Amino acid sequence: MDKKQKVRFRLPEDFYLPEKAEGWLEEKAAEGLFLQSLGRKWAVFIKGEPEEAAYMLVPMDPDDMKGPAEQGGEYKKFGWEYVTQLRRMVLVLCGSRGQCERIQELKGQSIYEKLLRKLKGSAWGLFTPFIFWLIWLVASSYLMGYGMLLLAVKGYCWVVFLGMGLCGLSQAGSWQEARLVQRLLREMEIRFKKELRGGGEIKAQDNKETGEITAGRAKAADILYRVMLTFFAVCTVFGLLGGINAAVSRKKMVLTGNAAAYEEDGWKEGDFRTASFLKKHPAWKTLSPALIPLNKIQQNEELEYRVYTYKGKNQDSYSLVTGSLLAPVQAEVMQYGKWKEGGNSRESTLKLEYYQTLTPKLASAFLKELGRYYMHWYKGWVPEKVESSYFDELVIHDRGLHYLFARKGNQVIFAYYIGDEMLTDHLPEFEQAVETLGGG
Repeated sequence: MDKKQKVRFRLPEDFYLPEKAEGWLEEKAAEGLFLQSLGRKWAVFIKGEPEEAAYMLVPMDPDDMKGPAEQGGEYKKFGWEYVTQLRRMVLVLCGSRGQCERIQELKGQSIYEKLLRKLKGSAWGLFTPFIFWLIWLVASSYLMGYGMLLLAVKGYCWVVFLGMGLCGLSQAGSWQEARLVQRLLREMEIRFKKELRGGGEIKAQDNKETGEITAGRAKAADILYRVMLTFFAVCTVFGLLGGINAAVSRKKMVLTGNAAAYEEDGWKEGDFRTASFLKKHPAWKTLSPALIPLNKIQQNEELEYRVYTYKGKNQDSYSLVTGSLLAPVQAEVMQYGKWKEGGNSRESTLKLEYYQTLTPKLASAFLKELGRYYMHWYKGWVPEKVESSYFDELVIHDRGLHYLFARKGNQVIFAYYIGDEMLTDHLPEFEQAVETLGGG
């Protein structure tokens, strides 16, 4: 089918009234436009020769295992042809005016009750993104230690917002379609009762039985829909902007060869993003891209960076500088080192994370978040803080694996070390690095 033969129109506001919906479709047929498919807001038509067509909306039988087309085919003996369906609950039939009989193939009035019962959970579907978000927050914060604050400061929170926004927009559209079908089914049930009485007026009791939606409830539902749609749209925009910022602000440098050489060679300013960052933070130029070189911790100038193989994948040593809304300046350095000692090959590893948050209070909360993630402080064990004349908060774990968590004002530094040195013995290197990185 040529796309030029297809046209799309927005559904009229009163499409939930079956007589109005059928009349609108018949008017389009008189203009040479014949319905092909229906959605929550739009109807797609195919261009053809104008004719006097008749349309009829009937409910599907939820207990029948047949599909929409097969159920619609049961009306062929009355002069109707199946056209399309809406949410697999309403069939749209078309026939030639004067040659088709308006009749509803039903197994009783209870069919409406069954269909409406299936739609009860559709409104709650709008809150599905929140439910998944809360489950993730509880599970990650209390079981894994990877909470929202850690994601937000690291700049990964955009993934959550983007996912919640897109999921919400998709669910909101489905909810709107469900609401249209719900109102349409209620009005079709009222019409069905009128036809059973030979066109008599519908009684108040019947309105109560069908659960007719009042104007107030309909308006409240519209307001809820618009509020939620706006919220999910804002989440999507924040997610997209966060993703763009994360992609643009990342400045990664692979570390190879002799570690000590980087102290002389310094940063590679060929990348305009790196050059722009160093221009804004000139103090960083005085440090190695590794911030605290592993050769300083090992006190071995012959140390070289190696490639670490994990689960069949090679991982390079690297230095990464980035930023986020809550921590405009942050860096992550991973160093895998090797050297010869007494004819034997030795290896060690050092991971560094550095953050400049917006406020010292935020930095203090984030320090605890790092501890919960890396050392599972949330399980009831919190190491005692080490007294320091420089750092405001300092925690060192030097047994087995070595960890260091420190805060100076709004600056946070974290170190994870595998080797035979003690991080306690290298506090001057960490103090000097934080002083320099902070612009001091």
